[in-house]
Amino acid sequence: MDDVIVVGAGPAGNNTALELAIRGHSVTVIDWRQDIGDKVCTGIIGQECSRRFPVDPAFIYREASCAQLTAPSSDPVRFEAQTPQAKIIDRVAYVASFAHRAQTAGAKYMLGQRVVQVKRDASGVTVATTQGSHRALAVVLAAGFGSHLPQQLGFGTVPDHVAGVQAVVESRGLDQVEVRLGSQTAPGFFSWFVPTSPGRALVGLLARRRPQEFLARLIESERSQGRIIRVVNQPASWGVPLRPLKRTYGDRVVVVGDSAGQVKPATGGGIFYSLMAGEIAANVVSAGLASGDLSERHLRDYQIQWKRLLAQELEAGYSARRLYECLTDGQIATLVRQAVSAGIPEDLSNAEDFSFDWHSHAIQRLMGHPVLGGALRLINPVLARFTPRNDDGFDPDFPEGSQMALRPTETVARVPDQYSNPV
Repeated sequence: MDDVIVVGAGPAGNNTALELAIRGHSVTVIDWRQDIGDKVCTGIIGQECSRRFPVDPAFIYREASCAQLTAPSSDPVRFEAQTPQAKIIDRVAYVASFAHRAQTAGAKYMLGQRVVQVKRDASGVTVATTQGSHRALAVVLAAGFGSHLPQQLGFGTVPDHVAGVQAVVESRGLDQVEVRLGSQTAPGFFSWFVPTSPGRALVGLLARRRPQEFLARLIESERSQGRIIRVVNQPASWGVPLRPLKRTYGDRVVVVGDSAGQVKPATGGGIFYSLMAGEIAANVVSAGLASGDLSERHLRDYQIQWKRLLAQELEAGYSARRLYECLTDGQIATLVRQAVSAGIPEDLSNAEDFSFDWHSHAIQRLMGHPVLGGALRLINPVLARFTPRNDDGFDPDFPEGSQMALRPTETVARVPDQYSNPV
């Protein structure tokens, strides 16, 4: 019997396994894929993430200090910081590096096995795969969004999600990150162009409906302008959780990463949050193993700690996300023009507390701005009142008790098969 079985070899699962193995626990990681870290992702991490969880320089395509934002019927707006704010990396190699370190520390990896059932009893947990059964004292579910395992164990499903789609293209003239808004590009969300190696880029978008159709239209438009030469890898789809599970712990089990919905609602990024949540999960589970207490009561501390770290960001991001989804193309264009006139892009880019990984301060500043925040509250006063703001303007301090958020949607949509990621 292992101390812990980790289901899923993504950022959350690998970092959990690494931290547990370093502490001397016997750990087995099970994943249905043969290639660790092979998941669709833009591979952008912030500077704080790269400092806290260092990335091998060989995995870095480039650093990004600027980005271009284009709203409907508007000229592009350039955000440029004085120093690089993010790294564009080889996501597969980065995630796999955590697995390699975990294996060096003693963790075992069983790849190509799909977990079909997890059953708890008084003395441990049985994990059944397509090739056999395995026992452990505890299980960490890091199976990714779309796995049936959290629901099977009574944790339910995330209350809201969106579909992402992305393709690798051969490009010309794409030398910076570009983001586009508008109903003709990605209704309610955004599309992106992320340059990687010379002559290559990632092109993708988020959308609630017909993401493949919107991406095909975008690629064709860029091809006609000569910026995309050809599609290297066909578009791949995946699901992005926008809200976390209400509960991420139980007797002998914790849920981590995309499975738990620990993803930035504003951008859909999840690497950094998953790595941090995996670290917290390992600390709590390790303490439970040491004390012999893996009860729900003890493992509740995992949720307390990750919510203390991330809840404010998730709530602020989701509230802003819902507000943005209600805007028309005309309203988006007007707000962007007002933001440029008010010098907001420069203020945000040069703010000392601006961070690629933490969005609540930026959201608060936007909502607290006398021009832009006032316009947003005029456009949709019901939604705007749920979004964190400070009416004194650019006050960097997030006021206690102000992290209000919209209620999750009542109904839970089933994850479409084409972008589910069962383990």
